[in-house]
Amino acid sequence: MIEFKAECGHTVRAKDEDAGGVVRCSYCGKSANVPDPQGDELDFLFSDVQRQENEQPRRRRKQKKKAATKRKPGDLNPFAIVLRMCYAALLLIIVLVVGRKFVMPLFEEGGIQTVIKRTTPSSQVDQPKTRGRQPRRTPKPAARPGLISRNKYPNLYTTSTPSGAAIYCIQADRAPAEGRIYEISGCLRLDGVGKQRDLSDGNYIVEVVFPWGDRNLTRYPGYNDFRRSLQDADDAKRNDLLQRFFIPDEATDFFIHESDGQFSLVRQYRGVTIRNRRSRGVRALFLPRMHVGEDKGCSIEALVNNYISTDVNYSFDQDHVRSELGFYNVSESDQPFVLKTLVRIGIIPYLTSDGKLRLFKIDIDDGRFAAKLLHD
Repeated sequence: MIEFKAECGHTVRAKDEDAGGVVRCSYCGKSANVPDPQGDELDFLFSDVQRQENEQPRRRRKQKKKAATKRKPGDLNPFAIVLRMCYAALLLIIVLVVGRKFVMPLFEEGGIQTVIKRTTPSSQVDQPKTRGRQPRRTPKPAARPGLISRNKYPNLYTTSTPSGAAIYCIQADRAPAEGRIYEISGCLRLDGVGKQRDLSDGNYIVEVVFPWGDRNLTRYPGYNDFRRSLQDADDAKRNDLLQRFFIPDEATDFFIHESDGQFSLVRQYRGVTIRNRRSRGVRALFLPRMHVGEDKGCSIEALVNNYISTDVNYSFDQDHVRSELGFYNVSESDQPFVLKTLVRIGIIPYLTSDGKLRLFKIDIDDGRFAAKLLHD
């Protein structure tokens, strides 16, 4: 039996075999459709399947959305950032290297022509067209002989060892026959090595002076005892003490000058000649005699290691000079120190084994070696 409600709300009973058919309502007399229980169950199943089919696209969309939200395009990736920075640094290095090697030379002296000469093989560079013999190539000149910086000083080069002495100069015809020149009218105070004013050709007197308390001198061994002995000595005794304490050079006179209780050591050079705006120069030595035992000579090794500047100022043929030192009986053990002295100050006295005192020197202009016999 199937029970169901008609449109009027009255309960209608129908037989099972009337399921899906039409019966008349006993209350209102209208026709009523008898429901089919099996069809309703199938409808429910169909509706469930349809609901699942509708939900699957939604799940897929959610999964895609979750996958998309895992890594957004705008998210930072540290590894990718570091890798990009490495690439940028490498590119910058390449640009700098290429620019420095190939681009910058274009803006330097010589420009593109210099770059072409560097990169073009010598066979491709334009050569002068000559028949027969090829032109002789001039060898690259060696270091200029003589005083290395001679192109920087004017016609009268003056210096002292040690440095720092006061230097005066006057024309010979304006100076007295003896004594100081620094107070005479027309006397010039020279500015120092390489900075002397330009002088006209003629004969001059040059005076190189150190106050006796100069720190460059007081460091010599026995110097303060030497000063004490000067105080009460007469002029002759003082001159003798000077000759015994200091090594000689080309000075024509060496004396002590006292003024208002101040003592000065004065080396004077007369007969300094300037010809064609050049001169032999003046190189004053205020170096002590380094006595060794009973020998009244001086130790060249001690002078070089303790009291002579290490600056290189002279260029010359050292092999030739070494052979000349051998000719003048300079011992083989002293030859390296004599060479070092000539390279640095260009002049040094030496007492040879035959008892003769010679002044070895290098010419300022051409680097020639000379040996001058001194009377000591």
